[in-house]
Amino acid sequence: MLSDPFSPSQLITRDPQYGFPLFGPSRVLGVSIATLERFYRDFTEMVDKKTRRRIAENLGYEVGLGQATTLSGLCAFSSASEHLHAGSRLRNFTGYCNERITSLDITPEGKLVRFSGRWAGSFETAIYLKTNSRKNRGHASRPVCLALCAILSGYASAVFGEKIVVRETACQAMGTAECHFEGKPATAWDHGEAPPYMDDEGDHALESNITKLREILGLENRPAAAPPFFATADPVCRDPGFRAVLDRTDKVAPTDATVLILGESGSGKEVVARRIHAGSRRSNAPFLAINCAALPPELLESELFGHVRGAFTGAEKTKKGLFVSAGEGTIFLDEIGDMPLPVQGKLLRALQEREVRPVGGLEDIPVKARIVAATNRDLAAMAREGSFRQDLYYRLSVFPITLPSLAQRKEDILPLAHAVLKKRAPDHPGFSSAAEKALQGHTWPGNVRELENWVEHGLILAGNTPIDTDHLPEARHTTPSGDSIDGDLPSLEDLTHRYIHKVLAHTNGNKKETAGILGIGTATLWRHLKKETMGG
Repeated sequence: MLSDPFSPSQLITRDPQYGFPLFGPSRVLGVSIATLERFYRDFTEMVDKKTRRRIAENLGYEVGLGQATTLSGLCAFSSASEHLHAGSRLRNFTGYCNERITSLDITPEGKLVRFSGRWAGSFETAIYLKTNSRKNRGHASRPVCLALCAILSGYASAVFGEKIVVRETACQAMGTAECHFEGKPATAWDHGEAPPYMDDEGDHALESNITKLREILGLENRPAAAPPFFATADPVCRDPGFRAVLDRTDKVAPTDATVLILGESGSGKEVVARRIHAGSRRSNAPFLAINCAALPPELLESELFGHVRGAFTGAEKTKKGLFVSAGEGTIFLDEIGDMPLPVQGKLLRALQEREVRPVGGLEDIPVKARIVAATNRDLAAMAREGSFRQDLYYRLSVFPITLPSLAQRKEDILPLAHAVLKKRAPDHPGFSSAAEKALQGHTWPGNVRELENWVEHGLILAGNTPIDTDHLPEARHTTPSGDSIDGDLPSLEDLTHRYIHKVLAHTNGNKKETAGILGIGTATLWRHLKKETMGG
């Protein structure tokens, strides 16, 4: 989870060869606004207004796409709203402006209707006003924040998966106190208002931009940069039980065997998957991960197997699926237990025949990628019950690996906590003895992911002083037993609803953290809540 405001250590890493700062996989350059002002003066003298506008809008749109793509690689957002607001915080953190989304209207299906907000301290208005003050000119006659509009358009388009256009409705350069903006789908604006980067016939259509940008960033050909601490390929391990698991992992890594990783949410399934990839002959090929519970069946099928142009509404271009994009690399299918049955059938065929057919396509494409799957569910029981294909289960479980929970790895709790703290704040004085005792005494239903959240919570409150029990999350120093039930005798369904709401209250409504503690996917939690609101 990203803190608010962002911490530099959460967003900026170092290039291992030269030490350059990196935002995701991209190198960061420091350019002052004074330098941009001088460039702006030369730019306006050398380039006509129409060309300047097009360059600013196209460049801004690419920047927005890059911000959204890179942030999604750094953090798994639980909703489009969370992803959108994170972009505002990023632009504030990086000096573009102070951006606030003041209203956001999204349909229950997740489709954007409209959003609006304000910019204060826009870098574009600052440059414009300073330049004009030197020339003794008055206020602008029209909004000047072209790049910011384009950046937010590109960012929102990537978040919502459709073409979003942002317009500036009031601008500080025109004399207002702040800049105001409004964003909505391109189809909702009047015809002919779309800027060049939203032109369907041009080179900047949404899907083309996203694909091209991901290739430039290397996201199509390598794993997402800077994964969470608990998803690194070199885990902290002193516990003999977990060491035995890693030894088993290292034995299967050099083979081409399909691997099924079983374990609670947050227990390190991606750690093992990345370790398998790193120890295989495929280590220089892509490692591509997908959460099978996060996408609807139609989109999941397209992501895995690709689609041809015109296969469905919105399929404007032919798209490669993960099986093709991975080449001879590794595909990590997380939360495989939540994969819809129709998609399971196509996955089985891909495993058996080593070929896939894109959605709407007529020809099969041979594939060579290795499959590593993971789940926190009992696939064997699901196969017996018919909710998971039995033939697919046997194909996936060629080499099963079961991970212990953090509660079963007592010897790893403190080393993990210190490792997380050192990664977040290398010079921090550490934990008090009472805090270490509290860490060791907790049962960790959310496993390593929950431990990381504890350390981050403690670091925020403690600052540069040792983290004590008062700095740890409230009401979590001990975990109450789940064996007792109130005086009434609720149904299993009612008891499930009660417990979900208890955990939601415990996490202050954070659905991502709640799902982690419950050991289910975020999509599964949403289904539980939706079912409850519909009356069971």
